[in-house]
Amino acid sequence: MAHPTFSDARRLSDWEPQLGVVSVYLAFDPADRGGAWRTELRNGLDALLEAAKDADHERRVALRALARRIAERYEDGDHRPPPRGEAGFVEVAEKGGEEHWWGTGAAPRASACVELGERPTLAPLVDLACRGEARGIAIVSLEQVRLLLFAEGELTEIEHWELEVTSLDWRERKVHSGGGDPAAGRGGSSGKDEYGDRLDHNRHKFLGEAGALVGRALEERGIGRALAFGPAVDLESFEAGLAAPGVKLTAAGEADLISTPTGKLHDTVAAAVENADAEHEARLVAAALEEARGGSHGAVGRQDVGEALAEGRVERLVMDAGLDGDAESLVRGALRGSAKITAVHGPAAEALHEAEGVAAILRY
Repeated sequence: MAHPTFSDARRLSDWEPQLGVVSVYLAFDPADRGGAWRTELRNGLDALLEAAKDADHERRVALRALARRIAERYEDGDHRPPPRGEAGFVEVAEKGGEEHWWGTGAAPRASACVELGERPTLAPLVDLACRGEARGIAIVSLEQVRLLLFAEGELTEIEHWELEVTSLDWRERKVHSGGGDPAAGRGGSSGKDEYGDRLDHNRHKFLGEAGALVGRALEERGIGRALAFGPAVDLESFEAGLAAPGVKLTAAGEADLISTPTGKLHDTVAAAVENADAEHEARLVAAALEEARGGSHGAVGRQDVGEALAEGRVERLVMDAGLDGDAESLVRGALRGSAKITAVHGPAAEALHEAEGVAAILRY
């Protein structure tokens, strides 16, 4: 099951089954061997049935069948979608109801959540889409470039390029430069300098070409953000060759990781992604608040942002991921108007407190 995307959320926003839909969010703690999430899931299903005990007969029968289907999904005792959680939406129907499930690379904010509504509960799904965006990871050195994919909490290597340098090149240049050059007779220093210049040129040409290959590979996979590890001077040549307008590359550090096995890179990459996300969220919050203070292309507060969403004027909605109450209507308004959505956390969310947890950058 792939991690949920904004396209998934937008598609679900128009879904309104006749008898309603149950939204399920589960978080799996790798350190929890007792399966506390199972107890919370059962409690959530029981509460759902209790709340519907006075509903009409058709709905009660359909809800009992639905609760049984969801419980049976986990009866084998081993079902735990990799790696951190699951989000699901199940139509209320006695049988044959429509279902949509996603494994999530990030854990939902609540360890277990079961909600019945006329339509799916989408705010937590949008938060997961924000936190689970696939990233390209480039490991760069003078003579090698590795491209990895960080998605759904997993790190996999997908490409590896290496510059071929042969001793034959060195011998040819050394012999060629020794003909009538006096400097060559004094130790061949000009030959070495020529070789060094040629090698340096080839290395940076290689980095530029590798950058182009990385940009193409990421665009083909629809990945718009990437992190790069390596010396700043090497990253400069690499980024110059990227030539992919749809890919935003961020330097993540100068550590030499080119020989580090993929299995030992996970924690380093995960921390870099988290830091990059925090910086990205902080910049978006600052931009939205500045627009609201200084001109006509920003809005803050639930009422003003809600009105802008209703008018289709929002280019990007920025909201506290823990926003209660209005979160669902704001998210649906943004999805309806094809606005970009960023759910923010930590310091970025704190910066939104003055704006009731929500701000927007407007199209006009």
